[in-house]
Amino acid sequence: MRPISSDDSPTAPQLKPGVIEFKNCRGRVIVSRLYPAMISGLVIGAIGSFAISFDEPWLFPSLGPTVFIQAVTPSASGARIWNTIVGHAIGLLAGFVALFACAAQNTPAVMSAEILSMQRVAATALAVSVTVGLQSVLNAQHPPAAATTMLVTLGGLKPSWSTVYIVSIGVLLAAAFGVIVRSCHPAVLRKRQWSRRQ
Repeated sequence: MRPISSDDSPTAPQLKPGVIEFKNCRGRVIVSRLYPAMISGLVIGAIGSFAISFDEPWLFPSLGPTVFIQAVTPSASGARIWNTIVGHAIGLLAGFVALFACAAQNTPAVMSAEILSMQRVAATALAVSVTVGLQSVLNAQHPPAAATTMLVTLGGLKPSWSTVYIVSIGVLLAAAFGVIVRSCHPAVLRKRQWSRRQ
């Protein structure tokens, strides 16, 4: 198959050998590759703007991987709204339970104190295990929820009702934006167009 030029005249410049360009193909590839990066930044910026507007810390680290999954792999089960909300809820609950079960709630937070206690290690191992197990049982696998769990067990998030409120709002915002991110993803739009033609 010869390379396609925009001009079929004999004097028209040809593309390099081995480069095959179909109509709008290059444009589609560029959009598909830029979309995840641009939309991820916009979603994180939007959540952060809401947080500033309401003077609440609704933007926390484990939302980054959540937005990544939604923007980069929109068809993955982990990107679904069920997985996002239930996955983080499991992670938060498992973190709280493990923290108190291992008596780690009063030990120094790892990042601020730069000390890692055996209680925090045990709580983290238990919480991650419970998170993965419950997510599998409830078909709510969402890898970023393990980060939420570890934020709790390592002291990044305090075991309090305030934390439950902060994480809940942040996750709900990410899930809501995720519906838009996934439905507007170029790969999803192409799949819909293809299915309509069948």
